[in-house]
Amino acid sequence: MAATVTESGGMKVITEVIPQTDPRAAQLDSTAPQPSSAQVKGFRKAQPKALGAIQIVSGFTQISFGIALMVTEFPAPALTVASGVYFWIGFLLVSSGSVLVETERRESIWLVKVCYIISGLVILATLAAMIIHSVEMGQDIPWCSILEGNKMTLLNCSQSVYILSHGINSVFILLCLLELCTAIAALVFGHKAMKQQDYTRMVL
Repeated sequence: MAATVTESGGMKVITEVIPQTDPRAAQLDSTAPQPSSAQVKGFRKAQPKALGAIQIVSGFTQISFGIALMVTEFPAPALTVASGVYFWIGFLLVSSGSVLVETERRESIWLVKVCYIISGLVILATLAAMIIHSVEMGQDIPWCSILEGNKMTLLNCSQSVYILSHGINSVFILLCLLELCTAIAALVFGHKAMKQQDYTRMVL
């Protein structure tokens, strides 16, 4: 067993080489940080539990409004209801949020990878949802018309009906922006965690 002393910046650095047969070598191996554990801790800096809670609440909000609007707009649903955007983005958000919350409870690099993949899907889904809501705002309201024979006849809907429709779509566009921000945060921290260069103590 050899030790060397060097001075750097007014400090003494003692370097000691421990042979593998020394009992302390096994202790160093057991206390060395595990790569996956360090990566999960790096991902937890994004507060995945809080991000997951936001996504779960947003997901159930989307599903609830989807059910209500589907009932009220039957049998002439608008574009958002006809496309099912409230349901597929809602279930995706609940799934993504549940995995994010689970990473706070379990140290698993596989959960981080799953969060990374699902967050990418959530980003694409929210962008698609924002486009659908924006397109609907520029269209006529389907349930302000009736089918007479083979011809659609527009009804004289009041201005408040259009304001209500545009208001609902505007609220969901803002909600999609919130969901987009949470997904981007999870994606960025997940990418950093997987690319993190871990270190271990060298035992000779």
